[in-house]
Amino acid sequence: MSSVWLNPSLANAASMASASALDRVAKPSAKAPVAETPADASSYWSISTTMRPGSLSAGSVQEANEIAAAVTDTAALGLEQATDIVARIQQKLVLAKAVGADREAINADIQEMKTDLAAVVSESSFNGDNWLAVEAGGRPKVASLLASVTTGEDGGLSINMVDFDTAKSTLISRHEAKDGMLTRAYAGTTLGGVPYNYYLMDAGAREPNEAGAREIRIGSSTSGDEIDGMISSLNRVLIDMVGASAEVSATRNQVTSGDVLVQGLRGATELGVSRLVDTELNEQSVRLTAEKVQDQLQSSSLNMANVSMTSWLKL
Repeated sequence: MSSVWLNPSLANAASMASASALDRVAKPSAKAPVAETPADASSYWSISTTMRPGSLSAGSVQEANEIAAAVTDTAALGLEQATDIVARIQQKLVLAKAVGADREAINADIQEMKTDLAAVVSESSFNGDNWLAVEAGGRPKVASLLASVTTGEDGGLSINMVDFDTAKSTLISRHEAKDGMLTRAYAGTTLGGVPYNYYLMDAGAREPNEAGAREIRIGSSTSGDEIDGMISSLNRVLIDMVGASAEVSATRNQVTSGDVLVQGLRGATELGVSRLVDTELNEQSVRLTAEKVQDQLQSSSLNMANVSMTSWLKL
């Protein structure tokens, strides 16, 4: 009869080896607590909790920065469209000087384009801010926009603002006509030596232009010298509008360049939190699970051996 003996020393050695492997994985977890669930990893979650407020602050800064960028974008687009309309009005005035031109029909076109101008200015508003218009009782203001954010040595965030004076971009003023480029009067002398004093639009301002200033409009009795004065006035209006567009674009560039920095700062913080917590948790959990599976397999093998031994002994 064959005999099969279970070596107790071998069983004990296998059990001790398995326990030793589990202990090697458990020790790093004791130093940097990472257990089977993220909730048990107090150290890593403490680090992430410390870092995440910085990410949330950067997120708030980014949101404010995006709003500021939208305000400048809206003003820039409105100025661009308004400048195009004023240029077309000037072209109509040039056509009105031609022999046989129907000045009444041309004037009707000009008045229609003025209506379009008013609509463009009115719609150039975002989040309650309209840099192109001043309502009755109001005055141009200085708008403060969030431009960028910097971090100090202690990790704190420093918010950098940029100011824009809307007096540089106001097109229509219903309080003081002189505050708006389209409502103020431009006075001067044409190349032919004829004085002029014209404004493009009458917005019904509480404080109108000075006496003697006239709105740009033509008729069959309008002289060529008067049309020259109107053309010269609009030329100055266009120069001011182009300058306003440049000012708004410069401010927009300051704001949008800061948005890129804020996005990068926020992304770096979130990436740091992810690497400190998620990656480490996954790595430790996988190693611990593998060792436990190996221990279970060794225990199963010993049990199978014991069962086999019992069967042979019965024989």
